[in-house]
Amino acid sequence: MILTTTSEAVRTAVGTEAGGEAEAAWTCLVRRGMLHSECEAAEHWLLPRGSVLTTHPGHGVEEALLVLEGVLRLTTPSGGHTVRAGQLALVPQECRARITADSPTARLVSVRGLSASVSGRLPPRVPELTRP
Repeated sequence: MILTTTSEAVRTAVGTEAGGEAEAAWTCLVRRGMLHSECEAAEHWLLPRGSVLTTHPGHGVEEALLVLEGVLRLTTPSGGHTVRAGQLALVPQECRARITADSPTARLVSVRGLSASVSGRLPPRVPELTRP
């Protein structure tokens, strides 16, 4: 497993509502590094107003979005929702979602994990214990 801290943020391009690009600070806090890990990644984002992230159905992951600061607008085929600091949004596996920063800056942690339909097909994970 790979671990980093938020002080190691990189600048990355993200989409905007207007179809352009904005620069956001992105840090991968934890990345799956083991064959059978159900957690794909935990990431820290600092997004400027109007920047957009999207989820990708079909990747077999579910996503939890914890807003640490600011406001996000979460848009799905079933409608829109406002997610404020201290609130958590859960995005199921097959849902396409558009996450838009709706405040001067929005800081969030996203945690992506394999869905039960995917992790249930993985072989059992049993620690290999050796005896002296």
